[in-house]
Amino acid sequence: MPAIDNRSVGVLLAIEPLPLRRELQIALAEADFPEPLLADDPAQLRRTLAEADLDLIILTSMLAGDFVAPMISEVRRGSLGPRPFPIVVILVADADAVKLRQASNCGPDDVIALPCAPQDLLDRLNWFLSGNRRELVVNDGYAGPERRTQRR
Repeated sequence: MPAIDNRSVGVLLAIEPLPLRRELQIALAEADFPEPLLADDPAQLRRTLAEADLDLIILTSMLAGDFVAPMISEVRRGSLGPRPFPIVVILVADADAVKLRQASNCGPDDVIALPCAPQDLLDRLNWFLSGNRRELVVNDGYAGPERRTQRR
């Protein structure tokens, strides 16, 4: 398989804790991604989502004590930001079933329970960036990748 050219991918990291964000920045740089935009709190995340032309968003479900994953639902529905369907990965620190389901219902391409090695995350990103995304759907209750295993 040919190497993926990551140099033109617009990336946003909204990650807490900061040491994890730094590890991911290093891993992304080593994989030739450009310097990502960063968001440290919900207000900055909302501004960045509204203004930036993003191809890839990686965020923790909680930022500065707030559950920020629902902003992805706004992105998916076209009410926040210029592009509704960037690749989105939500990292969940408290990986109980309820928290994972809440994050998944916001429409990300993937939800990953922490801890996760940066290389494992890069492998998943490369899978999406090489064209292996699920079909995207928008309906009254959900906007994001098709999650049903069978067609109705």
